[in-house]
Amino acid sequence: MKTLQNVMYTDNGNAPVSKLGGTACTIGIQSFISNASFKDGHCALEIDWPLQAAIKNNDIIPAKEGGKRKILVAVGGGTYSTSSWKGCADNLDAFASALIEFVKEHEFDGIDIDWEDTANLANVAQQKDGYNAVAFLVNLTKKLRAGLPAPHYIITHAPQPPYFESAFYGGTYMQVMKQVGPLIDYLNIQYYNNPGSVGNDGKEQAVKVAGTIGTPPYPTSIVGLAGQGLPVEKLLVGKPTTPLNAGSGFLPVDPFCNEVVAPLVAKYGNGFGGVMGWQLAESPNSAELEYDWISKVADALNGNAG
Repeated sequence: MKTLQNVMYTDNGNAPVSKLGGTACTIGIQSFISNASFKDGHCALEIDWPLQAAIKNNDIIPAKEGGKRKILVAVGGGTYSTSSWKGCADNLDAFASALIEFVKEHEFDGIDIDWEDTANLANVAQQKDGYNAVAFLVNLTKKLRAGLPAPHYIITHAPQPPYFESAFYGGTYMQVMKQVGPLIDYLNIQYYNNPGSVGNDGKEQAVKVAGTIGTPPYPTSIVGLAGQGLPVEKLLVGKPTTPLNAGSGFLPVDPFCNEVVAPLVAKYGNGFGGVMGWQLAESPNSAELEYDWISKVADALNGNAG
């Protein structure tokens, strides 16, 4: 029977992925490869302090608990600049090769592409200097999959909801999925920090995030995206685990499970992709960990919400 994914990111030195041991998390994502520079055809990756610490302290292998979960590394994030992404696009072969080597050297089970370069989309629309985001993401995915073959390795992306809207600079990720959807295992969709695409309380998020209420379904909701041809088994609802982990979009775990997750499980059963949480710690610097969130989400994914 297919497992619904219970994904958890971490980007906090107090909460390396090894802290996921004993939880129901199925995929842990250690963040971030935070930049890349290029010289003479070579790519040098820069990694942030939590990722440095996780590698130095040998946290990656123990986090897998003998195969209980997969552990990925994330590249990108909100601080990855437009100029950095453009450098990666201009040096795609070197960038992809460096990422593949990094995954294998540190024994990760795959990679998450956290591309959030809205500024480049605006630049290109205004005919300013930029790069073709769709071509970059499509070709990066192809090169990563060639070097990180399925099913041994997992490749995920973490788009924001507007990236699926044709009215929002052409719907970047809808185009990406049309071209390389079969090469991508999951989309960890960031249903937060995008107020217009998310809503506030549970009832609003049942409409805009789940899409189980409303006719026709909200276009960037899970039901709405599935209705536009995206495989629902690859779609994950991404939410902040606490209000300290996002600027907006937080929903307490009980109404989240009851009003967003449970209706999706009722509609799709094991055909639904699952849930992603940002992040394991209570905040970017806290030592308090959100184990209860993981547990309650697991119950909801198993049909036992509330």
